[in-house]
Amino acid sequence: SKRLQMRAYLVLLGVVLLAAAAAAGNAASSDKSAPDGAKKDAPAPPVKTARARAPAPVVSSPEEAVKILAEQKEDKPKYKIAIFAPYMANSQVIWNKRVGEELMKAGHDVTIYMMTMFAIKNPKVEIDERIRVVMVNGSFGMDGEKLMEDQARFAFNDVPIWNADFRKVMSRFGEMYKSCEVFVKDKAFLADIEYSKFDIAFTHMYNFCPIGIIHKTKIPTWVWLNSGALVDFVAELTGVPVTPSYCPPMMMDAGDKLTFVERVKSVAGHLIFKFLWKGMTANKETAVFRAEFGEDFPDLVDLASQAPLVMVNSNELYDFARPTLSKIVNIGGVGIKSKDAKPLKPEFAERVEKAKAVVVMSFGSIAPMYLMPEHWKEAYFHAFSQFPDVQFFLRYERPEEIADILPPNAYAAKWLPQTDLLLHPKTLGLISHGGYNSVQDVLFAGVPIVATGLFGDQPRNAHLVERLGMGINVHKTKVSKETVTAALRRLVEDKSLKANAQRLKSMIATKPVNAETLLVRWTEFLAQHKKLDNLVPYGTELSFFVYHSLDVICFLAVVVFTVLALIFVAIRSLLRCCGLCKRCQKSTVDDKKKKQ
Repeated sequence: SKRLQMRAYLVLLGVVLLAAAAAAGNAASSDKSAPDGAKKDAPAPPVKTARARAPAPVVSSPEEAVKILAEQKEDKPKYKIAIFAPYMANSQVIWNKRVGEELMKAGHDVTIYMMTMFAIKNPKVEIDERIRVVMVNGSFGMDGEKLMEDQARFAFNDVPIWNADFRKVMSRFGEMYKSCEVFVKDKAFLADIEYSKFDIAFTHMYNFCPIGIIHKTKIPTWVWLNSGALVDFVAELTGVPVTPSYCPPMMMDAGDKLTFVERVKSVAGHLIFKFLWKGMTANKETAVFRAEFGEDFPDLVDLASQAPLVMVNSNELYDFARPTLSKIVNIGGVGIKSKDAKPLKPEFAERVEKAKAVVVMSFGSIAPMYLMPEHWKEAYFHAFSQFPDVQFFLRYERPEEIADILPPNAYAAKWLPQTDLLLHPKTLGLISHGGYNSVQDVLFAGVPIVATGLFGDQPRNAHLVERLGMGINVHKTKVSKETVTAALRRLVEDKSLKANAQRLKSMIATKPVNAETLLVRWTEFLAQHKKLDNLVPYGTELSFFVYHSLDVICFLAVVVFTVLALIFVAIRSLLRCCGLCKRCQKSTVDDKKKKQ
């Protein structure tokens, strides 16, 4: 454009003038002689040193100047970043790896502390070698594999919370604070953090222990990192308005359209969880820090409420709409790139080639499919046989156990190239447990999902994909041959599911500011300014009674009651007066009649 060409000419002119001025300066300094009477051996005056200026680029044309302007980049400081990640499942490691790698690509020095809270098998996730990974052992004797297996067995059944075995398993999660005792007594771990002099830290939301560690090791600022949508207690502590009428607790099996009974459950659930997370984690971990570092150590709840920023693995385009704050940054899908499918291995490619359509099935790593009830397996395998033209791929950790009962159009393997299969043009969709990573996988691939939520936020996610019009929710209490077959038939025949999935994929790809930019820019902004007190709402300082204006409601109720009572008394008095007047008039008339 003319404006750009004019700018280029100005740059060219500036370079010429700078060169001329430098030449004139050199000539003047070489011709200048010492003043008369000056001693030749006099010491030279001190000279202030400055950063050496890079030589001016040689510009031969306006086009060259335009090219140089386009290539120039603003110098950015390099920050040292710590990420405290829970080492408990593949999905958690993958999430923190993506965050770390994006920050590393932006030029920052990243260290990930993988914090093991109980003994588990090592998640097989490769992390860029330019990121420093430190394994921190916080195991306290709990068998993590046994815990996950017990949890998975309950996951496939609708077990009431008063069930003794269920409560026994859940009580083990209340012992997680013991890992915090191990962490705070690990002097080498704390010394490594202090020695590294981090500028900023990220911490997970599974417990409050890393928040105390950040405070103890004097890391200037930090970000509360959520691996899924905004967690309820994080929202409450940071001042995000919680509206039970259409924002039920994350663990509740509901969407945003609630019946009266569901709204009652929502209110009760928010109240119960409010005391549950404090009693099971925050208060116990605060006691751990005070026992180790003194009674004057701050309450972890108070430290958490002052979190400068909260970043969540969510996106306003594909989550339930809800009230939020400026300090809540949605970075859902960070590190997930839209790309073409890689060539499939022969064992998969041959089967895809022969089929008219493809469906992928995976229930994640926490609830492996071999633990499914037998009637579930029968339901799915029967449904598969009803669609002989569709090739089904199953991620099944023990494929040899079902080799004899699988229909001919189903193939089970310990590992699947899930992303490449979802991106294949023949793929109709995914059958899944509704984990947040699975939901994001289908969103970025632009295919529908059949979701059966098992536990945690998965039932909520199943309602979410149904609400978005790109998923089918099959409740785990209704899994049968009929319901699964009906869901697959709709997946095959209902074209609106694929259309809605493609629409969401396009919206995510063309979002004005992508997740990677939000992550990097907000991190750098916070590292520069340290505190963002102007983003902390005063609501975090209010009591429950005042926050919900219960005192105002009570006052107004008393005022209204008083006014109504006064009106009632006034009307009653008026009626009495009217009654007296009538009686007086009647008495007067009677007296006159008697006199007559």
